[in-house]
Amino acid sequence: MAHGFFMTAGGMLHSLKALARDHPVVRALVLRGLARWRRLADAPPGLYALCYHRVPERHRAGFAAQIASMQRHGRFVGADEAVTLLKSGAATAERHFLVTFDDGYADTVEVALPVLRAAGVPAILFLVADWLDAPPAHPPGPYAGRALVAEWLAAGLEIGSHSASHARIATLDDAAAAHEIVASRAALEAATGRPVRHFACPWGVAEHDYRPGRDPALALGSGYATFFTTRRGVATGPHDLSAMPRHVLEPDWPLHELDALMGARHVR
Repeated sequence: MAHGFFMTAGGMLHSLKALARDHPVVRALVLRGLARWRRLADAPPGLYALCYHRVPERHRAGFAAQIASMQRHGRFVGADEAVTLLKSGAATAERHFLVTFDDGYADTVEVALPVLRAAGVPAILFLVADWLDAPPAHPPGPYAGRALVAEWLAAGLEIGSHSASHARIATLDDAAAAHEIVASRAALEAATGRPVRHFACPWGVAEHDYRPGRDPALALGSGYATFFTTRRGVATGPHDLSAMPRHVLEPDWPLHELDALMGARHVR
């Protein structure tokens, strides 16, 4: 009977998560409820990697508010420093935040960069190598070309690879997967004259988007220091380097949603 209860409870939880994912109003209500007893200020120490995509001008203020909020609850680090912290075990000495951007949208440089500069916050931009000179029609949006990427680098920020063509790597054979992961690094280094030490898998879900038994090892074995995913969580040590967790965020989300998604139980 107890087994049946837990199976039912588990099914109900799965259904609730699916409902919240597919219905924005339900999602907002669920997160507001969670924020009543979860606080970012109570989150455990470790490395919290944040994954953004577009930061439109209309969301500049919201993005700045999120950065300011997190600055009150931890220290921002760059990707290279994050690796050092994880390898040494020092990541769990306090709460750290790492800002990452996927896809290479132009507004990452035009809108997000001034916010980051004003706050003194480092970040890494994961670029799709083939899109530097041939941006896609889908997904739509202006993409950063070489001039904007040069502006990003001139500000002292980092770049990484988001593959060669944004393919779903799990569906590719070994040679094609190697091209997406290894060749993209060489192409970006040639285009920018900078080392590329970090890889973020497109979409980033294990089994569906990458093969856990093949792709992280391929990345780290070819010279990358990290393999970033989109599983939520906090990184605490060197074991996370081959499957770095990230919290996917949108710049217009209210601050209580950051508490709900990344915080821990608040004891009154």
